[in-house]
Amino acid sequence: MRSALWRAEGHLERSEYFAAFRALTDALPAASTAERPLLLGLRHLSTAGYRGQEGDRARARRQLAHARRRLSAFPDTAALVDLVAAKIES
Repeated sequence: MRSALWRAEGHLERSEYFAAFRALTDALPAASTAERPLLLGLRHLSTAGYRGQEGDRARARRQLAHARRRLSAFPDTAALVDLVAAKIES
């Protein structure tokens, strides 16, 4: 689980959103009930980044809002959310 999170974080930092989405999706079946909200929030974040790369800013913003809601319980993710948000808005 932790290795999947590290991989996904690296992908998100490098704007490799589809790869992050796949790593998080692969980790979901083994995730505990407590880990699922984090994984799902990060999946929304990766989708937001991907939509932003594709030029679909409306969907990117919606996915970013979902990610922020889910990840609000995980303050350690704030910098990552801000990084993806800045790339969507640029």
